[in-house]
Amino acid sequence: MRSGTLYFVIVSIGVCMFVFLAFGQSTFTPPGVPPRLGQHPIPPGVREGEQKINNQQTDPPHKLAARTVDPDKLKSEAGELRELADALPAAIDQVDKGIMPKDLNDNLKKIEKLAKHLRSEVNP
Repeated sequence: MRSGTLYFVIVSIGVCMFVFLAFGQSTFTPPGVPPRLGQHPIPPGVREGEQKINNQQTDPPHKLAARTVDPDKLKSEAGELRELADALPAAIDQVDKGIMPKDLNDNLKKIEKLAKHLRSEVNP
């Protein structure tokens, strides 16, 4: 035999022995028995608790109660929103002239807050 073939045979035997020693030591589990994730025993009551949870009757989902919308409050908020929006063009004209109105930022925040609230009341 040539030295390359002898080397191949020795390496093949070594690999086979490694595989046998590494994987041949595992414990045998019969078919149909799930393998255990560890060698720790399951604490008492865990299986009973899981069975109780799995056997519980599920309740139907709760129905949402219809929201009542106060039309007078919505009208007053819409009126306030209109007043704030009507004041915007004059404030923007002042900004164009280089003058920053002191209440412009607060009014814009109020407009945003009122619009979000009205939107959430109209489209729940």
